[in-house]
Amino acid sequence: MIGTLRMYGVFTCKSFQRAAAYRFDAWTRILGNVIMLFLWGVIWYALYRGKGSVENVPFHSMLSYILISQALQGIHGAGTPLWEIQERVRTGDIAMEMLRPYDYPLRMLFTDLGSILFYFLTAILPIYTIIFLVFKPIMPSTFSQGVLFIVSVILGYLIRYSIELTFGLFTFWLVETGGVEDVFYFSISLFSGSVVPLWFFPNWLEHVALYLPFQGIYFVPNSIFVGQLSGHALWAGLFTQVLWLVLCYALLRFVWVKASKRIVVQGG
Repeated sequence: MIGTLRMYGVFTCKSFQRAAAYRFDAWTRILGNVIMLFLWGVIWYALYRGKGSVENVPFHSMLSYILISQALQGIHGAGTPLWEIQERVRTGDIAMEMLRPYDYPLRMLFTDLGSILFYFLTAILPIYTIIFLVFKPIMPSTFSQGVLFIVSVILGYLIRYSIELTFGLFTFWLVETGGVEDVFYFSISLFSGSVVPLWFFPNWLEHVALYLPFQGIYFVPNSIFVGQLSGHALWAGLFTQVLWLVLCYALLRFVWVKASKRIVVQGG
């Protein structure tokens, strides 16, 4: 067990070093993140202008929601993008991965952790520390709320990882995957609450979103951070995240097993 963790830890370290070697890429992502943060801040400020709150959500809570959402989008974007996974399948590089003595889905996870750690330490931590000191948005009021937020963030990332890798593996069966990629990113942007919180959705669309796994990626952790989810609703949100993580990871393993057999058949 320790030897296995040490092996996957090497991928994390190598990924961290590779991200450090391409610092320009990290800085461009930081700049893009800050620009998007500014744009959404201006948009929501205009929407809230002259109003104390909208749907019982005050502007300060919305400001915190935007900050956390953009930070999480930056963290998620530091991982391996969907198109790169699809390209490995198209070129056959993934076949070489399967010959090596490790589990490819777990290797991808630990590799992403290295680049995410680098991005968090060099971009998210310093920049958002300054932003929070200057603008003083709403913060978790208790230690337990902060801990549950971190737990929710981890669960949300693992949900996205499972879904994204599953979509990438669909390339084994599809010749053209542009449509699949469009569906994935559209679903993430709409139903995860990354851009518009589910509070502001029409009732019918909110109910649709609540029955999909995407809400667990951004909406649940963001809502915990700003205090819009508390008490029973908070625990229900965490339970929903755990449930969707189990289902999404089970689907990933199922698709991976089927994809592995498909490679063997083609090779024979």
